[in-house]
Amino acid sequence: MKLAKIFCAMMLAVFAAALSGCGSSALSLDNSVRKSVAVCFPNLTPSWQRNGAAMQQLLEEEGFTVDIYYTGKAEEQAEQLRSAIAKKPGCIVIGALGTDDQYVDVLAEAKKLKVPVIAFDRVITSSDAVSYYASFDNGAIGEGMGEYLETALGLKSGSGPYNIELFAGGQDDNNAHVFFEKTMAVLEPYFRSGQLVCRSGQTTFDKVYVADWVSENARPRIKQLLSQYYTDTPLQVVLSPNDDIAGVILSEFSAAGKPAPVISGLDGDPAAYQRIREGTQTFTIAKDANVLTAKCVRMIKAVVEGTQPDINDVTTYKNGDRVIPAYLCTPQIVDKTNVDIVAK
Repeated sequence: MKLAKIFCAMMLAVFAAALSGCGSSALSLDNSVRKSVAVCFPNLTPSWQRNGAAMQQLLEEEGFTVDIYYTGKAEEQAEQLRSAIAKKPGCIVIGALGTDDQYVDVLAEAKKLKVPVIAFDRVITSSDAVSYYASFDNGAIGEGMGEYLETALGLKSGSGPYNIELFAGGQDDNNAHVFFEKTMAVLEPYFRSGQLVCRSGQTTFDKVYVADWVSENARPRIKQLLSQYYTDTPLQVVLSPNDDIAGVILSEFSAAGKPAPVISGLDGDPAAYQRIREGTQTFTIAKDANVLTAKCVRMIKAVVEGTQPDINDVTTYKNGDRVIPAYLCTPQIVDKTNVDIVAK
């Protein structure tokens, strides 16, 4: 079970993942160029800023010069990539903001100039210019969410019915679709049995996504759900795709004078840890920025030095007939039983 896998990883596995190495193909560039890196990240959630700051610090400690770009718009990110590629850095790291198709032309230029590209957290499968992918095990995250709710609610033993409403991440993010699909694969039998009841009937991704992962975009919908479907009956469970969105949802429960539901989260944000301590947020799945960025930095070093990267997945992410080699870090479930250990 994915839930057991995530729980058992705990801190020793986390530190081991952070310290192990990565790599890629060699470049025929002079050392000053090879030691330059361009990082293009979204700025939609605090976790991206934390990832960017951690990566910049680690790279600079390794002697790299770093150009880091943030934006909340896919079109602007494409222009940032063009500017970065024109400088012919030793490597480009991209946390994709838009749909895959928006990166085909600009990444073709990177391939033409022999600038290797590492996809960070969000995979890009439409371009053969992507050399590697560094992320967390997104399937494990989605299944872990579902299995945690399954266990917490006692669904396997027949408990219920529980009223539940669903939220998903941004519509253009492949990870958001994976999280939702894997979670629903676990929960679907309990909708069929009547142990989980969605009074709104909104159970498909196209009905429940939060545009661009912007947490405030969830507020109108949760307000409408509470006022339309849950005035005289409790909403007991909410599937939230990350911690920021969980925070907004919980604020609307509080404003309506309703008790907090069993609610998920993702990212391991400090605010989520505090809500877990207070008993309002049930759990989060921590994607430790230090683990993933340390792994990606090892991968960058190998790309520019011509050594073999540390890869643990060569089957999941495909671009036509080609597989994108990936390293998938192990996420960690955090709830009241371990929050004070994890969030020291």
